[in-house]
Amino acid sequence: MHRSKSRSLKQTSPSRKRLAPWTVCLLGVAMTGCTSFLQSRPAPTEADFATIRPGMSSQEVVTRFGPPTWSFGVRQEDLTILNYRFNRNDCIIYQVSVRPDGSVRDAGTAWDPGCDGPNGRQ
Repeated sequence: MHRSKSRSLKQTSPSRKRLAPWTVCLLGVAMTGCTSFLQSRPAPTEADFATIRPGMSSQEVVTRFGPPTWSFGVRQEDLTILNYRFNRNDCIIYQVSVRPDGSVRDAGTAWDPGCDGPNGRQ
């Protein structure tokens, strides 16, 4: 009885043996395709950000440009400011002011407060 159990465990169908490598291969190709799709998206430019208009939803902005580099709240005006860096070597950022209802109030370029003024990063 012990022998019959070990034999039945060792037996696998020929179709399963052929299926396993193909499954692994297809999974690898699918994962590679997903990562290359995410990486092939070009970084937005200042001209791309200039398409943001008052009244757009913040969700539209995030869908189009991804999550902001950082954000903060302005309590006096009850706004959330989304900051996007479109050039890592520059001190200019793109700021999007969002109202509590999620709509864009205004958007435009600004000086990165992390830079040391005009004599900072060049």
